[in-house]
Amino acid sequence: MPTLREYKKRLKSAETISQLSGAMRSASMAKYMKLSAANDAFAPYAEALEGYARTAGGEARAPAAEGTLWVLLSGNHGLCGGYHHELFSFFSGRLGKPGPDDGFITCGQKGYDFCRTKKLPTEEHFRFEDIPAFDDARALSASIREHARGRRVVVVYQRFYNMLKCLPETAELPAGAAETEDGGDLLFIPDRRTVTNELIPLTLASKVYSLLLSASAAAQASTVIAMRSAFDNASSSIEELETRINRLRQAAVTASVLETSADIKE
Repeated sequence: MPTLREYKKRLKSAETISQLSGAMRSASMAKYMKLSAANDAFAPYAEALEGYARTAGGEARAPAAEGTLWVLLSGNHGLCGGYHHELFSFFSGRLGKPGPDDGFITCGQKGYDFCRTKKLPTEEHFRFEDIPAFDDARALSASIREHARGRRVVVVYQRFYNMLKCLPETAELPAGAAETEDGGDLLFIPDRRTVTNELIPLTLASKVYSLLLSASAAAQASTVIAMRSAFDNASSSIEELETRINRLRQAAVTASVLETSADIKE
């Protein structure tokens, strides 16, 4: 049976875990609220921009080369429950056996570590903050355009639905835009080609930014749930340990009283 001193050590550890998990839960909740609001606000703009770009530039070209450029969006840290396990299991199932022309771009330290462990050829790696900026999306989309080389571009990420629902999914990005004569009722100034050349990269960056916001919101939501569970478990452990410590102290006091009483009688 553990001694009183051992119980006190366990209690101190549980209190430390409670403090850390509580602080991380609060920080993740604040980040989650910002990301959720940004995701909701940016989604209509990204959808509208994609529609205009499709009208101006036409449909995406079919890939001219074999292979796929995989873009894996992950987090930089653990402590977010089964977020990364589900993501990497889904990614491995979709990837299967990599082809000789396949390439990989990772965004997030955990994704980079996974690809390195699996010996997947990473062409470029990005590590963004927990709340990504649009400039981060520009950098990632520029890298995608540089490394695509006509290959299919498939993004693997955790899609955010709500606090309790985040599912791994794939999104295929356009490899380029084909010139079409049908511009509808749009008037292009100075000309169609100039507008298309400016609009297509912006559309890709906006699409990438939407995916980054969704993946980041899912990561923070998973962290909130995981830290809330850790905080609740630590609180339960603290209550149980305090009860056991009090019982041991009471037992020690009772034993001391009995010994004193026996000495007096003698």
